[in-house]
Amino acid sequence: MKTVFRILTISISISVAGLSAAGETEDELIDKVVAAYGGDALINLSSFSIDKKFLSPTLGQSHTPDLEEINLNVQYLVVDIESGSARYETLFDNRGGVFQNATITDGETATTINYQAGTYGSAAQADVYALGGGPMRTSDPILAYELNKARDTAEHMGEASYMNRTHELISMPFPSSPDLTLWVDQETGLISKMTRMNPQFGQLDYVFKDRTEDNGIPYAISTNFFIAGKPNLITVRNENTFNRSFPDSLFEVPDGLSEEGERIDTSEMNATELSDNVYHVGQGGTFSIFINSPAGLIAAGGSAGFAQRLDHYRNETGNYQPLSYQVVTHHHSDHVAGLADAVAAGATLVTVDSNVETIRRDGGVPDAEFLLASGRLTLGQGDGRVELYEVSTTHAARFLVTYVPEEKLIFMADHFNSPYVTGTPTANINTVTMWEALEALDLDFDRIAVSHGARIFSRNDMRDSVADFEPVGCMADRPVCQ
Repeated sequence: MKTVFRILTISISISVAGLSAAGETEDELIDKVVAAYGGDALINLSSFSIDKKFLSPTLGQSHTPDLEEINLNVQYLVVDIESGSARYETLFDNRGGVFQNATITDGETATTINYQAGTYGSAAQADVYALGGGPMRTSDPILAYELNKARDTAEHMGEASYMNRTHELISMPFPSSPDLTLWVDQETGLISKMTRMNPQFGQLDYVFKDRTEDNGIPYAISTNFFIAGKPNLITVRNENTFNRSFPDSLFEVPDGLSEEGERIDTSEMNATELSDNVYHVGQGGTFSIFINSPAGLIAAGGSAGFAQRLDHYRNETGNYQPLSYQVVTHHHSDHVAGLADAVAAGATLVTVDSNVETIRRDGGVPDAEFLLASGRLTLGQGDGRVELYEVSTTHAARFLVTYVPEEKLIFMADHFNSPYVTGTPTANINTVTMWEALEALDLDFDRIAVSHGARIFSRNDMRDSVADFEPVGCMADRPVCQ
């Protein structure tokens, strides 16, 4: 998600640095928090688990621009502090299907599990905080535990009123994250809220209430999460456990899975020449296609970092002509995040009429020029022309597919991808509905370039992927399936 939100600010009443209104030092305030969260049971924490089910608005990823759907987001984190092992599982249930993954780590190496594909492989990140920092920040006793560990660098920031109660604000570092600000109820020592700043999205708020306890450690049942004041994760279920034993099998790869194949290295910016006039350029998970056509230079794929991809294309090819058109595949926030770069390079944005206002707002291009496509639009004539086709899929109600007839090539976003060098990609409902739309168009194509990966697929790759598709629910007897 790449939507840019306005930054919210808070107004607080600052007391003398290092002292609360009651004259407490940082250490005394931290001692109050630790005591509120179980004292020695918290200080000597040996293990914990966080089991959460959230409802999550789509926030810039909806089927249509005018309606935000609600997705299901389930997270299960287990951390054995003594051994350094952890397991983090996620399940997302949305209109594209069920997506279930897990990562296990011993602190040194990590393995990722893709239940949908039935595979396992090496994970890029073995650090527990990088792996499970998200759910850890949604657990108020874990924040208290980390505050106690960081007492030498924590800083009292003053006091503020929240829900008509006086709160002490204390700033603390948190691994793999910007600093956090805890809002500590002055009377109870419990954490009512945590805030932190995200350089892209603005202020993030974590709100804690309605407590229960496990093994003498209280925790908030409700832990809602807000981005710039807008709800992002709404609690349906939250269960925490502390100082319990977990079986070794929890940190092992389950039977019945296959080791994944070789992954494509996308760590460096790369330009793949698909023909003299067509290049696929990108790095990591963001790619664009550049077409030197009779209508001028045309690009498709508008994710963040577009300026870097355009510069790389120009350096590779020596083609420095202005960018004539930027095809906006659909209205999703991550696919309009780079459009300001395209407009700065001279591009007219090509989209459908219902997406214009969303693109102006979320893409940060209020003064952009637009060319509207409805059904079909051709840019240029003769060989090298580019044809755009509007299709409807479960992913987006109005989506533009870019087709280069001379190269028998199409470019699409989101519906189809694989990080592996070979093998049939795993399909989901989005893949199936896109394939059905392409079949109805009856286009003569044999290659597919995509926006989120480097691999160039064949028509048969997509056909076989769809043929193998079977709708599935939760794919293992795991807590995320409850």
